[in-house]
Amino acid sequence: MKRITLILKTSEVMSVRKAACIAGANSIVVHPSHRGCSGYPNPLVSAQDELVRLDLMVVDSQSGEVVCAILATAHSGKIENISPVNAKHALSASWQHNELLVCSS
Repeated sequence: MKRITLILKTSEVMSVRKAACIAGANSIVVHPSHRGCSGYPNPLVSAQDELVRLDLMVVDSQSGEVVCAILATAHSGKIENISPVNAKHALSASWQHNELLVCSS
């Protein structure tokens, strides 16, 4: 399995989530807000432009298709990290306090 970490605008989360699920992502975790180094929100940024972090769990054989779907769907944002993950520990305790979305086929 691979964990793909994305930083996106709030307004793009639903479309990227849908595209990733269709392409074969197993689960997606939406972290409420991705704040800068200071840890404080920027009052000049609207709610739709606020950045959020998505963690996607993908089977190795589907990772290329999921990355292509993300790149085709997201207009702004970036893939922060792609790393291999032990399947046993894919949904660790740190994910419990965030919105977990399981993709079903």
